[in-house]
Amino acid sequence: MTVPAWVWAASAGGLVAAVAAEIVLTGRPGRGSFTARQAIAWVAVYVSLAAACGLAIGVTAGWVTASQFYAGYLTEYSLSVDNLFVFAVLMTWFAVPPARQPRVLLLGIGLALALRSAVIVAGAAALNRYDWLFYPLGGILLWTAAGLIGSARAGPERQAGPHTRLTAWLQRRPWARGRARPDRANGTARSIGATGATGAAPMLLLAAMIGLADLLFAFDSIPAVFGITSSAALVVACNAFALMGLRQLYVLVAGVLSRISYLDAGLGVICAFIAVKLLLRAARGPGAAELIPAWLSVLVVVAVLAVTFLAGVVAGRRPLSAGQRAMLERRFAVVDTDGNGMWQRDDGQLLTRLLCEAFGLAADSAAGQAMAAAQRNLFDAMLSHMDANHDAQISRDEFVSAVGRAIKDRPGFDAAVRTTARALIEVADADGNGVLDPGEYTRLAAVYGVGAEEAGRAFGRFDRDRNGTLDIAELTAAISQFFASRDPGIAGAAGHG
Repeated sequence: MTVPAWVWAASAGGLVAAVAAEIVLTGRPGRGSFTARQAIAWVAVYVSLAAACGLAIGVTAGWVTASQFYAGYLTEYSLSVDNLFVFAVLMTWFAVPPARQPRVLLLGIGLALALRSAVIVAGAAALNRYDWLFYPLGGILLWTAAGLIGSARAGPERQAGPHTRLTAWLQRRPWARGRARPDRANGTARSIGATGATGAAPMLLLAAMIGLADLLFAFDSIPAVFGITSSAALVVACNAFALMGLRQLYVLVAGVLSRISYLDAGLGVICAFIAVKLLLRAARGPGAAELIPAWLSVLVVVAVLAVTFLAGVVAGRRPLSAGQRAMLERRFAVVDTDGNGMWQRDDGQLLTRLLCEAFGLAADSAAGQAMAAAQRNLFDAMLSHMDANHDAQISRDEFVSAVGRAIKDRPGFDAAVRTTARALIEVADADGNGVLDPGEYTRLAAVYGVGAEEAGRAFGRFDRDRNGTLDIAELTAAISQFFASRDPGIAGAAGHG
């Protein structure tokens, strides 16, 4: 049955109204970026709108069509998770202030929806005319599934996802290498969009980049939804509802998705399932009954996502082994600069002095002051997360227990980590090119008590795009993992854990 036009009109009106209400309620002066609670509330709003749209489709066009919509929506939403990491790379690379990020994402995702819709309409027309296209689509999904499952088996330190490839692409672009570069003369870092009217054009450019990047990295999810339904209207609706909920999910991505240990494996299973469905459909020819009904597709997608999430939660709650505890205690020794068994505010001051001495800077220089401020911010962020007994210091046991636990103020933590990464590069970047080469990083690591050989191994794992330098995005990721993940294989553990 055909879905009535009024259902699509009402669904589009509901989405527009929700976006308008969100802008009015969260875009007032002083509100800044989403808090985690606000993000969860708005994700619930957009998921509820999608559920209501599916119910309207079921009542007016039949529950088979509604099942196709639900399966497509869940598939599109889950496979768009990688795009969140792409957004994070762009935001970090261009040092977008947190207060501006929701608007940039709104513009970028609006453009992405328009581009996706054009591709979907063209793809639906081609599939309805050439049935053999289901074979290459099935092959693309099998290749994607193999890559996702292979990266999950390889471990976090050897994965090279879309965000890593995008970082490599940005590093090769002369206009992009000028982003957020530390200024050793005044201790500041210029970021696009950080100042008034001069930031308007760069913000629009970044929004366009987000839209284009989303389209480029959506060439696995769009074929997956076509494996469930060939209706262009349904596929566009699935993409619209999924994309509108991505902006709020972005706020939660670092705090939640990084703890789902088997996410790539789960997404790979979903891609493989839909690939088989596509190939079976192609083999049976046009007009043949579906071997795998739409309701079963919904159940499979929901079950795989549920198992993936629960498996990640169980893995995160396993008691520490002796080896894991020893690894976390070695990390603690890195921040306990004076070695008295407590991480205190004075440790940051001592570390700043040691760094300035190592790189020939005065403690009261702009770079030294920026480093001291960054250390204070990082300590305060971790104090609110780790200080269980509220004594304004962090013991070894408190540190070990808190690493890997969900960080409540994730935006504050992320901002502190980015500031620290920027300050470290400003101090250690002897040639002033905005990145660290192996020699500069080795000198930096030596301040933390890391030998040259171990620093070389760490550099290789931090350098995700394999371009021979460490930029702010790579160092930010490493520091974040150092404090937020128990995984001994992460890049952030390589230098000191």
